[in-house]
Amino acid sequence: MLKSLQVGYKAREPRYTVLIQARMHAGSTWTDVVIHNLSAHGALLASDDAPDRGTYVDIRRGQQTIVGCVVWRKDRFFGIRAQGTIDIAAITNEPRLTRRPQPTEAGAAADRRAQARMNADANIARQLESSRRWSSAFQFGLLVAAGLFAAGFAAMEVFDVLSNPFSAVAKHL
Repeated sequence: MLKSLQVGYKAREPRYTVLIQARMHAGSTWTDVVIHNLSAHGALLASDDAPDRGTYVDIRRGQQTIVGCVVWRKDRFFGIRAQGTIDIAAITNEPRLTRRPQPTEAGAAADRRAQARMNADANIARQLESSRRWSSAFQFGLLVAAGLFAAGFAAMEVFDVLSNPFSAVAKHL
């Protein structure tokens, strides 16, 4: 059924899910981005300051560069269509540069990431870890309680099974 509905549509390029930090040059500013997936001719990226549709961007990871145009944007996420073919293996295996590109005068004054945003992310991470610890302790407590209940039940059954023969022996003595 699905094949009959897809007649006339071009097959979608395979996507490779990754989480790679990179730098993006859009206009005159540099921004941190995260590459979420790659295909031979495009990428899905996320950034605190996502560029508008139609903007040309340079994505850099070490010595690798992807030049493309933003084809869609939703909140922090956006997709680009690369001008050439993307070498996925080279991007995923490339280490980050030891030094960032020097910012221009306009980009130097701009705060790349607000302190409030970083504090909020840290609070969320702390709360997540606290919840994880509490749930582990609760799960351990439930397993111990279930084990004690099962051991008590088994002890009562063994007592009932063995008490009848011993009481009969005690009567005959």
